Amino acid sequence: MKRRGFLRNASQTAMAMSLPWQTSHFLFNQSMGSPLVSIFDDKATSLFTSKGKVPNNDRVIVDLINSFSVNRVRVSNMMDAAVKQLTGKSELGKAWESLFPAGKLNENTTVSIKINLSYGEPVEENNWNEVSCPFGPKVALSDAIVHGLSQMLDGNFPVENITIFDTLYSGGSRRFFPLVQGYRPVQVDEKDLYIDRPKGAYGIHWVNPRNKLEIPEDAPEFTAAPGYPKEYRAHQKVKRPVFENDYMINIAIAKDHREAGVTGVMKNNYGCTNNPMGTHGSTWRRLDSPYPGTRLCVPVFYKSLDEITPCILNVMDALVGVYHGGPLAGKVFHTNSLTISKDPLAIDTYLLNLVNEFRQKNGYAAIETKDGKNEDGHLNASFLRISEERHEIGSAAQNNLSRHNLSQQEEKYHIPIMDMPQSRVGDVMQTKGHYQLPVFMDESNRLHNIQSWIEDTEGNMLKKLKSQSTTASYAEVVWKPRISKKKREANPRFVWNMEVDGARYTRIVHM
Repeated sequence: MKRRGFLRNASQTAMAMSLPWQTSHFLFNQSMGSPLVSIFDDKATSLFTSKGKVPNNDRVIVDLINSFSVNRVRVSNMMDAAVKQLTGKSELGKAWESLFPAGKLNENTTVSIKINLSYGEPVEENNWNEVSCPFGPKVALSDAIVHGLSQMLDGNFPVENITIFDTLYSGGSRRFFPLVQGYRPVQVDEKDLYIDRPKGAYGIHWVNPRNKLEIPEDAPEFTAAPGYPKEYRAHQKVKRPVFENDYMINIAIAKDHREAGVTGVMKNNYGCTNNPMGTHGSTWRRLDSPYPGTRLCVPVFYKSLDEITPCILNVMDALVGVYHGGPLAGKVFHTNSLTISKDPLAIDTYLLNLVNEFRQKNGYAAIETKDGKNEDGHLNASFLRISEERHEIGSAAQNNLSRHNLSQQEEKYHIPIMDMPQSRVGDVMQTKGHYQLPVFMDESNRLHNIQSWIEDTEGNMLKKLKSQSTTASYAEVVWKPRISKKKREANPRFVWNMEVDGARYTRIVHM
């Protein structure tokens, strides 16, 4: 069912009734009507913007990002609190376990985490090759999810069973986006694949869309609009990081979308197949387009992919979002909030309400769920209405939303004592010509072993730092770089690798 022989005609017609699934999906039905949990922390991120001067492709003047920073500890605690609140479990590992179907989780279970690297336009003033994009993926958030998953099975769930993925356009400037966002470098191999699976760390798979090995002949497939003429049916084949794993976690970033109305967790699945452009072609602005469009195909994508690799959790990153001009660039809003749910329609409806709140505050018309365009000429998010009416994907109701404010909580990791040693690593701090990396460990009084080394972004070793052994719950590792000015100017980024009791961490040092 995962690969060979899988051919899913997702609906008898994309314009007709609900999808005729033969049996109820054991996980999907449990997600319908799932509560939403929204966590706020006003210290989670810091953002300063000013009015830009350059319009994007939709003639929207893009906000200039003057500075943006993420508080790793606070974002991590937000994610932990959200999962515990959603599941009603007080222990983080148990909370994550409860998101899986009963009896399905074991040490061989594999999980993929879909992020979203779709941002940035070549003409804008913001240079995302140099500075972190506030409406791009946050490594602090994906790291928090990895840490939570690794606490399953009393801390025995292998971190190597987790893979973070998205499509990476290796040509041009976009190839640097993951590195700038804080993800470790991934070197291309002899097969032209960008896959990194070191021992003691989660895997990374940046899908190379030009490589046929990413989508084998026997990959699962489905047709997004089978009722349409052949050239507009938008047949899809699924990418490896989806079908090679047992379950998926979907992290979307809160943005409006010029073709879909808004882009949330359902639209994020467009990055999981080989032919998303087949749903709208280049005529997405036309209401008389011959293509089925996202309004009809987004729900088919979500439901079809959930049949292949069930999604156990949807995460809406609204720390910073885009309310007009999205998805690649536009006018931003800053809420310092994360929202999670198992119900994709509920969380995408929450997104629509959030985007509309900031649109209306700034003089723009609300995006609706009816067909066509709104008063501003912005395409509406009609896929939300269609998802509920024709596909029964979930509930758009927002009456099961709980909000929680962590702004007054202490800035501290909560590290349990488990069978396996537990640790977290903070962010690199610069002090008087040297760099420090803080290490937080469990208070078990066991002997913790810390090793670290510095590499360039090509994976070449530059310096091995002094090892440490300690029974304490806190340590600092110091690096005093002796790198020539010429070498720094040629490549100002370096990679600080660290192993704590066999668990591997990576931080990017920007000089």
